[in-house]
Amino acid sequence: MRAICIALSTLLLVGCTTLNYQPQAIGEREAYAVITEVATQQPAAAYLDSRYLGFRDSADDATGTPQDIRERIYFSSLDGIQLRRSGSGYLVRLSGPSGETLREFHLADRQQAERFVDALAYYRANAPAFTGLK
Repeated sequence: MRAICIALSTLLLVGCTTLNYQPQAIGEREAYAVITEVATQQPAAAYLDSRYLGFRDSADDATGTPQDIRERIYFSSLDGIQLRRSGSGYLVRLSGPSGETLREFHLADRQQAERFVDALAYYRANAPAFTGLK
C-alpha cells in the first residue's frame, strides 16, 4: 500500500511542475483585459472588482450582478500565485494565507498564463485593505 502511495505521489509531481516565474509590470487596463479574457475560458463565470475576483455558478450566468456571486477571492488575502506546467498546458494556482488552494485556472498557452500571473499580481499589489463586511 505504501509503495502505491509513493508511486502516485511521484506521478503527481511529474505531471505538475512549478515554474519559477516572477511577475512583470502590467498596467490596470491590460490587467483587467487579461483577467476577463481568462475568465471567459473557465467553467464558472467571473466578476472582477478592484477588491476581489468573484465567481458565479456557470459561464451561462455571465450577465448577472455582483449580488449573484457565490464565491469571492479577495486580492488582499492572496498569499501566493503560482504558475505550473500541467500536462500539455499550464495551471495558475491561487493560495490563501494558510497555503490552501483557493482556485486553479487552466490555460493552454504559456504566454497567456504568464500575463495572467502578472495581472493577478497587479491587482494583489493594488488591492485596497480589507475593512470588514458592510
